[in-house]
Amino acid sequence: MPDTVLDTVVVGAGLAGLAATRDLHGAGQRVRVLDKGRGVSGRAATRRARGTGGQDARLDHGARFFTVRDGRTRDLVAEGLKAGWLREWTRGFARWEDGHVRAARPDGHPRYAPPEGMNALGKALADGLDVLTGVTVTGLERHGDVWRVLDASGVVAQARTVLLNVPAPQLPPLLAGLDVPVPDVAYDPAWAAGIVLTADLNAEWPALELRGHPVLEWIAREHTKRPAGHPPALMLHATAGWSSANLERTPEEVLPELLDAARDVLGGLPQIESAFAHRWRYATPTRRAVGAGHWDADLRVGICGDGFTPDEHGPRVEAALLSGWWLAGQATT
Repeated sequence: MPDTVLDTVVVGAGLAGLAATRDLHGAGQRVRVLDKGRGVSGRAATRRARGTGGQDARLDHGARFFTVRDGRTRDLVAEGLKAGWLREWTRGFARWEDGHVRAARPDGHPRYAPPEGMNALGKALADGLDVLTGVTVTGLERHGDVWRVLDASGVVAQARTVLLNVPAPQLPPLLAGLDVPVPDVAYDPAWAAGIVLTADLNAEWPALELRGHPVLEWIAREHTKRPAGHPPALMLHATAGWSSANLERTPEEVLPELLDAARDVLGGLPQIESAFAHRWRYATPTRRAVGAGHWDADLRVGICGDGFTPDEHGPRVEAALLSGWWLAGQATT
Protein backbone atom coordinates (compact mmCIF):
# COMPACT_ATOMS: atom_id res chain seq x y z
CA MET A 1 0.00 0.00 0.00
CA PRO A 2 1.37 3.47 -0.86
CA ASP A 3 2.54 5.31 2.26
CA THR A 4 1.93 8.80 0.89
CA VAL A 5 -1.54 10.26 1.36
CA LEU A 6 -2.09 12.70 -1.50
CA ASP A 7 -4.38 15.69 -1.37
CA THR A 8 -6.36 14.49 -4.42
CA VAL A 9 -6.50 11.57 -6.83
CA VAL A 10 -8.25 12.13 -10.15
CA VAL A 11 -9.52 9.02 -11.91
CA GLY A 12 -9.64 9.61 -15.66
CA ALA A 13 -7.26 11.69 -17.80
CA GLY A 14 -9.96 13.08 -20.06
CA LEU A 15 -10.11 16.82 -20.58
CA ALA A 16 -12.34 17.47 -17.57
CA GLY A 17 -10.07 15.49 -15.27
CA LEU A 18 -6.95 17.20 -16.60
CA ALA A 19 -8.54 20.66 -16.32
CA ALA A 20 -9.41 19.97 -12.68
CA THR A 21 -5.97 18.54 -11.95
CA ARG A 22 -4.17 21.52 -13.43
CA ASP A 23 -6.12 23.92 -11.22
CA LEU A 24 -5.53 21.81 -8.10
CA HIS A 25 -1.82 21.53 -8.88
CA GLY A 26 -1.68 25.29 -9.38
CA ALA A 27 -3.31 25.73 -5.96
CA GLY A 28 -0.42 23.81 -4.39
CA GLN A 29 -2.10 20.44 -3.93
CA ARG A 30 -0.36 17.09 -4.27
CA VAL A 31 -2.55 15.55 -6.95
CA ARG A 32 -2.18 12.50 -9.16
CA VAL A 33 -4.17 11.38 -12.22
CA LEU A 34 -4.79 7.69 -12.94
CA ASP A 35 -6.03 6.48 -16.32
CA LYS A 36 -6.48 3.04 -17.84
CA GLY A 37 -5.38 4.18 -21.31
CA ARG A 38 -1.92 4.58 -22.77
CA GLY A 39 -2.19 8.35 -23.01
CA VAL A 40 -4.19 11.38 -21.97
CA SER A 41 -7.13 13.32 -23.47
CA GLY A 42 -9.92 10.72 -23.38
CA ARG A 43 -12.19 11.10 -26.41
CA ALA A 44 -10.10 14.04 -27.65
CA ALA A 45 -8.04 11.29 -29.22
CA THR A 46 -5.57 11.11 -32.08
CA ARG A 47 -4.35 7.94 -33.74
CA ARG A 48 -1.34 7.45 -35.96
CA ALA A 49 -1.70 5.42 -39.15
CA ARG A 50 0.78 4.46 -41.85
CA GLY A 51 1.09 6.95 -44.68
CA THR A 52 2.92 7.14 -47.96
CA GLY A 53 6.70 7.32 -47.96
CA GLY A 54 6.88 6.06 -44.39
CA GLN A 55 5.32 9.22 -42.95
CA ASP A 56 2.63 8.58 -40.36
CA ALA A 57 -0.73 10.32 -40.55
CA ARG A 58 -2.50 11.72 -37.49
CA LEU A 59 -6.25 11.21 -37.39
CA ASP A 60 -8.67 12.63 -34.81
CA HIS A 61 -10.96 9.64 -34.32
CA GLY A 62 -12.82 11.07 -31.32
CA ALA A 63 -13.51 14.78 -30.89
CA ARG A 64 -13.23 16.49 -34.28
CA PHE A 65 -12.41 20.07 -33.24
CA PHE A 66 -13.49 22.46 -30.54
CA THR A 67 -15.18 25.84 -30.20
CA VAL A 68 -15.04 28.46 -27.45
CA ARG A 69 -17.54 30.79 -25.81
CA ASP A 70 -16.37 31.09 -22.20
CA GLY A 71 -13.72 33.64 -21.27
CA ARG A 72 -11.46 31.13 -19.60
CA THR A 73 -11.52 28.81 -22.60
CA ARG A 74 -10.69 31.80 -24.78
CA ASP A 75 -7.62 32.37 -22.63
CA LEU A 76 -6.60 28.74 -23.12
CA VAL A 77 -7.00 29.13 -26.89
CA ALA A 78 -4.93 32.30 -26.86
CA GLU A 79 -2.18 30.44 -25.00
CA GLY A 80 -2.32 27.57 -27.49
CA LEU A 81 -2.20 29.84 -30.51
CA LYS A 82 0.77 31.71 -29.08
CA ALA A 83 2.62 28.51 -28.13
CA GLY A 84 1.92 26.95 -31.53
CA TRP A 85 0.18 23.76 -30.40
CA LEU A 86 -3.19 25.11 -31.60
CA ARG A 87 -4.54 26.84 -34.69
CA GLU A 88 -7.86 27.80 -36.19
CA TRP A 89 -9.02 25.16 -38.65
CA THR A 90 -12.14 26.56 -40.35
CA ARG A 91 -15.28 28.64 -39.86
CA GLY A 92 -17.79 26.41 -41.59
CA PHE A 93 -18.34 23.03 -43.24
CA ALA A 94 -19.78 21.85 -46.50
CA ARG A 95 -22.96 19.77 -46.36
CA TRP A 96 -24.04 16.59 -48.14
CA GLU A 97 -27.77 16.09 -48.54
CA ASP A 98 -29.90 14.15 -51.04
CA GLY A 99 -26.80 13.11 -52.94
CA HIS A 100 -25.50 16.65 -53.42
CA VAL A 101 -22.67 18.60 -51.81
CA ARG A 102 -23.42 22.18 -50.88
CA ALA A 103 -20.44 24.48 -50.40
CA ALA A 104 -19.53 25.69 -46.96
CA ARG A 105 -21.04 28.93 -45.79
CA PRO A 106 -18.61 30.47 -43.29
CA ASP A 107 -20.53 31.42 -40.15
CA GLY A 108 -17.76 33.44 -38.50
CA HIS A 109 -17.42 30.97 -35.63
CA PRO A 110 -13.86 29.55 -35.37
CA ARG A 111 -13.30 25.82 -35.06
CA TYR A 112 -9.96 25.01 -33.49
CA ALA A 113 -7.83 21.90 -34.07
CA PRO A 114 -4.23 21.33 -32.94
CA PRO A 115 -1.91 20.67 -35.90
CA GLU A 116 -0.48 17.61 -34.14
CA GLY A 117 -3.92 16.19 -33.34
CA MET A 118 -6.69 16.74 -30.83
CA ASN A 119 -4.80 14.91 -28.10
CA ALA A 120 -2.35 17.85 -28.09
CA LEU A 121 -4.97 19.69 -26.04
CA GLY A 122 -4.82 17.05 -23.32
CA LYS A 123 -1.03 16.93 -23.50
CA ALA A 124 -0.86 20.68 -23.00
CA LEU A 125 -3.12 20.44 -19.94
CA ALA A 126 -1.13 17.47 -18.57
CA ASP A 127 2.26 19.12 -18.97
CA GLY A 128 4.07 19.05 -15.61
CA LEU A 129 1.37 17.02 -13.85
CA ASP A 130 1.67 13.66 -12.08
CA VAL A 131 -0.13 11.32 -14.50
CA LEU A 132 -0.01 7.53 -14.39
CA THR A 133 -1.45 5.68 -17.39
CA GLY A 134 -2.19 1.98 -17.76
CA VAL A 135 -3.92 1.90 -14.35
CA THR A 136 -7.47 0.51 -14.35
CA VAL A 137 -9.20 1.66 -11.17
CA THR A 138 -11.70 -0.95 -9.95
CA GLY A 139 -13.00 0.50 -6.70
CA LEU A 140 -12.84 3.06 -3.90
CA GLU A 141 -12.74 2.51 -0.15
CA ARG A 142 -13.22 5.10 2.58
CA HIS A 143 -11.09 4.70 5.72
CA GLY A 144 -11.62 7.55 8.15
CA ASP A 145 -10.93 10.69 6.17
CA VAL A 146 -8.75 8.93 3.59
CA TRP A 147 -9.80 7.38 0.28
CA ARG A 148 -8.08 4.25 -0.94
CA VAL A 149 -8.08 3.82 -4.70
CA LEU A 150 -7.87 0.22 -5.88
CA ASP A 151 -6.98 -1.66 -9.04
CA ALA A 152 -6.82 -5.44 -9.54
CA SER A 153 -3.59 -5.66 -7.54
CA GLY A 154 -4.82 -3.73 -4.51
CA VAL A 155 -4.43 -0.15 -3.30
CA VAL A 156 -2.68 2.03 -5.88
CA ALA A 157 -3.14 5.44 -4.24
CA GLN A 158 -4.45 7.14 -1.12
CA ALA A 159 -5.88 10.64 -0.95
CA ARG A 160 -8.17 12.87 1.07
CA THR A 161 -10.17 13.77 -2.04
CA VAL A 162 -11.16 11.72 -5.09
CA LEU A 163 -12.44 13.21 -8.35
CA LEU A 164 -13.92 10.99 -11.05
CA ASN A 165 -13.83 11.82 -14.76
CA VAL A 166 -15.44 8.61 -15.98
CA PRO A 167 -18.49 7.95 -18.21
CA ALA A 168 -21.57 7.54 -16.01
CA PRO A 169 -22.22 3.87 -16.97
CA GLN A 170 -18.74 2.99 -15.65
CA LEU A 171 -19.27 4.64 -12.27
CA PRO A 172 -21.43 2.06 -10.37
CA PRO A 173 -18.56 -0.41 -9.66
CA LEU A 174 -16.41 2.44 -8.39
CA LEU A 175 -19.16 3.84 -6.16
CA ALA A 176 -20.49 0.50 -4.87
CA GLY A 177 -21.39 0.73 -1.19
CA LEU A 178 -20.95 4.50 -1.12
CA ASP A 179 -23.72 7.04 -0.67
CA VAL A 180 -22.81 8.85 -3.88
CA PRO A 181 -25.42 9.19 -6.67
CA VAL A 182 -24.54 8.14 -10.19
CA PRO A 183 -25.36 11.00 -12.59
CA ASP A 184 -28.32 10.33 -14.88
CA VAL A 185 -26.44 10.45 -18.17
CA ALA A 186 -27.08 8.49 -21.38
CA TYR A 187 -24.78 8.25 -24.38
CA ASP A 188 -24.92 7.50 -28.08
CA PRO A 189 -22.12 5.29 -29.37
CA ALA A 190 -20.06 6.04 -32.46
CA TRP A 191 -18.05 4.03 -34.95
CA ALA A 192 -15.22 5.94 -36.59
CA ALA A 193 -12.87 5.02 -39.41
CA GLY A 194 -9.57 6.58 -40.39
CA ILE A 195 -8.24 6.29 -43.93
CA VAL A 196 -4.81 7.25 -45.25
CA LEU A 197 -4.83 7.78 -49.02
CA THR A 198 -2.16 7.85 -51.69
CA ALA A 199 -3.78 10.96 -53.23
CA ASP A 200 -6.15 13.68 -52.07
CA LEU A 201 -9.79 14.00 -53.03
CA ASN A 202 -10.78 16.47 -55.72
CA ALA A 203 -12.42 18.68 -53.11
CA GLU A 204 -11.93 22.03 -51.41
CA TRP A 205 -13.94 21.52 -48.23
CA PRO A 206 -12.13 20.66 -44.98
CA ALA A 207 -15.03 18.55 -43.79
CA LEU A 208 -18.46 17.42 -44.89
CA GLU A 209 -21.53 17.25 -42.66
CA LEU A 210 -23.93 14.59 -43.92
CA ARG A 211 -27.71 14.86 -43.62
CA GLY A 212 -29.91 11.83 -44.21
CA HIS A 213 -27.20 9.31 -45.11
CA PRO A 214 -27.95 5.84 -43.69
CA VAL A 215 -24.40 5.24 -42.44
CA LEU A 216 -22.25 8.37 -42.18
CA GLU A 217 -22.68 11.79 -40.57
CA TRP A 218 -19.16 13.21 -41.01
CA ILE A 219 -16.22 13.06 -43.41
CA ALA A 220 -13.15 15.19 -42.72
CA ARG A 221 -10.07 15.72 -44.84
CA GLU A 222 -7.80 15.35 -41.84
CA HIS A 223 -4.70 16.65 -43.56
CA THR A 224 -6.31 20.10 -43.79
CA LYS A 225 -5.71 20.34 -40.02
CA ARG A 226 -2.06 19.37 -40.32
CA PRO A 227 1.22 20.97 -41.39
CA ALA A 228 2.11 20.96 -45.08
CA GLY A 229 3.28 17.60 -46.35
CA HIS A 230 0.98 15.51 -44.18
CA PRO A 231 -0.34 12.45 -46.08
CA PRO A 232 -3.87 12.86 -47.46
CA ALA A 233 -6.28 11.26 -45.00
CA LEU A 234 -9.98 11.03 -44.22
CA MET A 235 -11.83 10.60 -40.95
CA LEU A 236 -15.32 9.05 -41.10
CA HIS A 237 -17.88 9.10 -38.31
CA ALA A 238 -20.97 6.92 -38.47
CA THR A 239 -24.43 8.02 -37.37
CA ALA A 240 -25.65 7.17 -33.87
CA GLY A 241 -28.31 4.88 -35.31
CA TRP A 242 -25.91 2.89 -37.47
CA SER A 243 -23.37 2.74 -34.66
CA SER A 244 -25.98 1.44 -32.21
CA ALA A 245 -27.18 -1.22 -34.65
CA ASN A 246 -23.60 -2.39 -35.24
CA LEU A 247 -22.20 -1.79 -31.77
CA GLU A 248 -21.05 -5.33 -30.98
CA ARG A 249 -19.40 -6.06 -34.32
CA THR A 250 -15.62 -6.05 -34.66
CA PRO A 251 -13.57 -3.29 -36.30
CA GLU A 252 -12.65 -5.75 -39.04
CA GLU A 253 -16.33 -6.33 -39.77
CA VAL A 254 -17.47 -2.71 -39.86
CA LEU A 255 -14.51 -1.14 -41.66
CA PRO A 256 -15.42 -2.36 -45.18
CA GLU A 257 -18.97 -1.06 -44.78
CA LEU A 258 -17.76 2.36 -43.63
CA LEU A 259 -15.38 2.53 -46.59
CA ASP A 260 -18.19 1.59 -48.97
CA ALA A 261 -20.36 4.30 -47.45
CA ALA A 262 -17.61 6.85 -48.08
CA ARG A 263 -17.34 5.68 -51.70
CA ASP A 264 -21.11 6.09 -52.01
CA VAL A 265 -20.92 9.71 -50.84
CA LEU A 266 -17.73 10.70 -52.65
CA GLY A 267 -18.19 8.76 -55.87
CA GLY A 268 -15.21 6.56 -55.10
CA LEU A 269 -11.95 6.83 -53.20
CA PRO A 270 -8.30 7.13 -54.23
CA GLN A 271 -6.07 4.18 -53.43
CA ILE A 272 -6.02 3.42 -49.71
CA GLU A 273 -2.64 3.17 -47.99
CA SER A 274 -4.00 2.09 -44.59
CA ALA A 275 -7.25 2.20 -42.65
CA PHE A 276 -8.69 1.40 -39.23
CA ALA A 277 -12.01 1.44 -37.39
CA HIS A 278 -12.60 2.39 -33.76
CA ARG A 279 -15.67 2.07 -31.57
CA TRP A 280 -16.64 4.63 -28.96
CA ARG A 281 -19.23 3.01 -26.70
CA TYR A 282 -19.83 6.28 -24.83
CA ALA A 283 -19.35 8.94 -27.49
CA THR A 284 -21.97 11.69 -27.18
CA PRO A 285 -24.12 12.43 -24.11
CA THR A 286 -27.77 12.48 -25.17
CA ARG A 287 -29.18 12.92 -21.66
CA ARG A 288 -27.07 15.08 -19.39
CA ALA A 289 -27.01 15.65 -15.65
CA VAL A 290 -28.09 19.03 -14.33
CA GLY A 291 -25.30 21.27 -13.09
CA ALA A 292 -21.61 21.65 -13.80
CA GLY A 293 -20.67 18.49 -11.89
CA HIS A 294 -21.26 16.65 -8.61
CA TRP A 295 -19.48 17.47 -5.36
CA ASP A 296 -19.93 15.95 -1.90
CA ALA A 297 -18.09 18.16 0.58
CA ASP A 298 -18.52 15.71 3.46
CA LEU A 299 -17.09 12.69 1.65
CA ARG A 300 -14.79 14.83 -0.48
CA VAL A 301 -15.65 13.05 -3.68
CA GLY A 302 -16.64 14.67 -6.97
CA ILE A 303 -17.61 13.80 -10.54
CA CYS A 304 -17.02 15.86 -13.69
CA GLY A 305 -17.23 15.50 -17.46
CA ASP A 306 -19.14 16.50 -20.57
CA GLY A 307 -22.17 14.59 -19.30
CA PHE A 308 -22.92 17.59 -17.08
CA THR A 309 -24.35 20.98 -18.06
CA PRO A 310 -21.91 23.74 -17.07
CA ASP A 311 -23.51 25.99 -19.70
CA GLU A 312 -26.36 25.93 -22.23
CA HIS A 313 -24.36 25.06 -25.32
CA GLY A 314 -24.45 21.27 -25.34
CA PRO A 315 -21.93 18.45 -24.87
CA ARG A 316 -18.57 19.32 -26.37
CA VAL A 317 -14.90 19.85 -25.53
CA GLU A 318 -15.55 23.19 -23.82
CA ALA A 319 -18.24 21.65 -21.61
CA ALA A 320 -15.73 19.10 -20.34
CA LEU A 321 -13.21 21.83 -19.53
CA LEU A 322 -15.81 23.96 -17.75
CA SER A 323 -16.96 20.99 -15.69
CA GLY A 324 -13.42 20.17 -14.61
CA TRP A 325 -12.61 23.76 -13.69
CA TRP A 326 -15.85 24.02 -11.68
CA LEU A 327 -15.09 20.83 -9.73
CA ALA A 328 -11.56 21.97 -8.94
CA GLY A 329 -13.07 25.12 -7.46
CA GLN A 330 -15.27 23.02 -5.16
CA ALA A 331 -12.39 20.77 -4.12
CA THR A 332 -10.18 23.69 -3.08
CA THR A 333 -12.75 25.22 -0.70
